[in-house]
Parts: sequence; structure tokens; C-alpha cells
Amino acid sequence: MDLYVGPRKRGAPWWQGCLLSLIILIVGAYLIVLLLASNGIYVSSNVPLPQSLQPTATPTPKPTETAQSHMQKGDAFFADGQLDQAIAEYQTVITMEPLNDIAYARLVKPLILLRKYDDAVNAGRRAMQINDQRPENMGALAEALDWKGSYDEAINLALRATELNPNYASGYAYAAEIYADMNRPDKGMPAALKAVQLDDNNVDAHRDLAYVYEALGNYRKAIPEYQRAIQLAPKFAYLYVSLARNYRALGNFKDAIATLQQALKIDPKDPTVYDELGWTYSISGDSSRAIAQLKQSIQVDPTYEVPYGHLGHVYYVQQDWQDAITNLEKALSLGGTRLEYYYKLSIAYVNLKDCDKGKQYIDKATSIDSTDTAVQGALDWFNQHCKK
Repeated sequence: MDLYVGPRKRGAPWWQGCLLSLIILIVGAYLIVLLLASNGIYVSSNVPLPQSLQPTATPTPKPTETAQSHMQKGDAFFADGQLDQAIAEYQTVITMEPLNDIAYARLVKPLILLRKYDDAVNAGRRAMQINDQRPENMGALAEALDWKGSYDEAINLALRATELNPNYASGYAYAAEIYADMNRPDKGMPAALKAVQLDDNNVDAHRDLAYVYEALGNYRKAIPEYQRAIQLAPKFAYLYVSLARNYRALGNFKDAIATLQQALKIDPKDPTVYDELGWTYSISGDSSRAIAQLKQSIQVDPTYEVPYGHLGHVYYVQQDWQDAITNLEKALSLGGTRLEYYYKLSIAYVNLKDCDKGKQYIDKATSIDSTDTAVQGALDWFNQHCKK
């Protein structure tokens, strides 16, 4: 029985319960969003998060390039005639793998072609220090020593390489080139022919067979071998220079100049190409073009001795004695050792009435080769004008 007789209390309005439930849902949802965001999970890009809860961006890791990849890049750059880039890639391999003798051996040839002979020899020696039983290391060092002029050590290494691997075509090619540089092209010919027989697609084999033919004075046989080498390695300017040299020896100045112009398109920064082009113009009788090209060679590389010597010759022929002296002496100061520098300087100084200097240079020339006819002529000229 209900005995309460006072006024009855009314219950809470229905809408208050609904509002409370809605608030609880909103707050709960926001807390869930914050919790997810703190773990790096975004629920919606439209929900602003406190800065302290923003996830830290993680950079995408870049794959590390392998030494093998750099080696392949170096080989590709070298084949394309991009010598500096090839050197950089091989040096990267060496940095990553200091005992990689293959990288040192491959570093040799681009250094040779850039006339960095000491560096080439050092790279070849390092390859041999790491592995002295690898024929390719012996061949690389042999070639570097040959270009530097150390023929005896070079030929021994090249022959050892072919003994270790009788099928090593490049080893026979290097031996042929060295024999030619030792004024024994007759001994070089069998090695050159063997190299081509072993590998008809070896650029060094064809290049060095051509070189031996050239040393023998057989320019007509040298030309197709140089052409074959160019076919195999069309981005090597030095092959075009060699081909042009043989055209010039046959008096074919037109093809010589055209070939050198091709070389310039391949490598416009090679001073040897400008020098050969200038020398070709000089021999053909075009002194003005010769001077322009020789000066261009010097501008490209002021430390390259040969164009100074050639430019000195051009001025000598023009009887411009002072300019001849300036350039010939510059060639000597850069390490030039050609006999003609000395006897031409003697004659130039005698013609300028400077007999003391004339004697200095004729004495040097006769100490090198007193039997040379040009030296004997210069000595007669000195005696005629300076000895009374």
C-alpha cells in the first residue's frame, strides 16, 4: 500500500538523457582518434591533431649502389669515350673495395689515354700487388710502362701474361706494340697476328697490328686495321689520330684532315687531335691554319709539350727565329727530349747572332746523336757563323 500523500516528483525529461549520450559518444570518439593518431594512424585528414601527436615522417630508404654497379658504369663510360667519368667510377669501386685488383687494372687505360702515365703505372702496380697471377693485371701494367717508355720491364710483363694465359689476346697485342716501340717491329708482327687470330673483335689486337705495320712503313696495310679498330671502338679519338697519321704519311692530306675533324667531334677537348691537325696543315703547306690549330691545342692543355715543338717548327720554317726559340724552349721545359728541338734551337740562336746559346744547344744535340745528318748540318752552320 502506498502511504505517501505528498506531491509526486517528476522524472528527468527524455531529451536530457539523449543529450548526455550524445556527449559521451563525441568525447569517446575524439579520444579514440587521439589514441590512433598517437600510434601513427590517421582516421581522417579533416580531424586536426595537436602538434605533439603528429607522427614523425620517415624518409624512404634509397638502395645502396653496389661496387659491381659502379664497375659496370665505369665500363660503359669507358666504351663511350668518357674517360674522366670512367675513372671516377673505377675509383669509387676502389674506395668501396680497396683490394679489388680488377678495378685498378681497368683504371689504367683511361689514365693512359689522358696522358697520366705515372698514375697509370701506379694503378697497374697496385693491381699487381693485390694479385700478381692475373694476366690482365700484367697486361695493364705492361701497357702503362710502354706508354711511359719503360720498354724492358713492359715487354717482360706482356710475355709473362701470355705465358700464364696463352689465349690472352690483349697480352700478345701489348707485346707487339712494345716491340714496335723498341724498334723491333719484326718481332712484334707474329705477336700482333696471334692477337687478331685469338680475338678478331679485340680493339687492341687490331690497333696494335696496325701500329706494327705503321712501324714497318707499310701504311697501306695499317689503314684497314686502324679502320677495323675504329669500327670496334668508335668513341676513341686516339684511333682516329692514328688513322690520320697514316693517311698523312701517304700524302693523303684530304682524308687525314677529314679523319681528324671526325675525332674533334668525338672529343673536342683532346689536345692531341688539335696538335695532329695543326701538324698535318703544316706538312701540307698551310701555315696559317697550322698555327691556329697548334695554338688551340696549347689552349686546351698548356702543359702538353708536343704542340709547342710543332709550333716552334712552323716558326722555324718561316724564319721567325724568336718565336721558334720561345716555343721550342717551352717544349723542352715541359719535358720534351726530341733531338730536333736542340739542333733547331742552335740554328735559331746562331741566326740571331747569339753564338753562346747556339753552342749550348749544338753541344747537347751532338751528345745525343752526332751521326744524325740534321745535327751535322746544324754543327756545320754553327762552325761557319760562330768560329772564326
